[in-house]
Amino acid sequence: GDREAVRIMDNYGNIFYCRKGSVGDDKTQIMLTAKQPVLYKTKKDIEEYTSAAEKYGLDVDEETECKGISYVEFYVPRGRTAQIAEFYDCVFDATTTVFTDPSTKDGVAIVACGNIDEVGRASQNLIFRESDMELPKYDGHHVALYVGNDKADFEQAFKNVLEAQVLWVNPRFSDKVTNLNTAKKWKQLRFKNITDLKTGKKIFELEHECR
Repeated sequence: GDREAVRIMDNYGNIFYCRKGSVGDDKTQIMLTAKQPVLYKTKKDIEEYTSAAEKYGLDVDEETECKGISYVEFYVPRGRTAQIAEFYDCVFDATTTVFTDPSTKDGVAIVACGNIDEVGRASQNLIFRESDMELPKYDGHHVALYVGNDKADFEQAFKNVLEAQVLWVNPRFSDKVTNLNTAKKWKQLRFKNITDLKTGKKIFELEHECR
């Protein structure tokens, strides 16, 4: 059926549900036009993406059946989904939905990313699901997001992140962003804490690399 999937767990405990997509499916077409490109071992890609293209790039005559990742789901503490949705709504002007999963009674927050069609479906989503399990210590994994449609949207997102007091510099990298000028120079900003905007208290840790 349409919901059949192959479940894959990697060595780090991440679970992937791989589903067959249709070439004619609107959602698949949206994902094929996403800003993140498929890398190839071409001179152009190697010059632009360096080691990433050399290590992970496809051969020039090679094709991939992978159409992309439609959502990433994270477990979060109970009673925090409304605050998480508010954070993304205020910082990124993101379309968010908060509801109770009728099958599990878990609170769920969905943050829409990418393109949103006429019926409100997003091409990609971040999903935050409440859980009673003991959550593992944050290990430094991250998500990368493209912000808005132009420089004005990016600059507004930077100002919102700054106002929320969550701007963060990853010490692993040399492109340190501490103000709007360095954000423009490096064309990125990072933050790690998702917070309750009313109290400033940290809810969840997840590095966001925003470009």
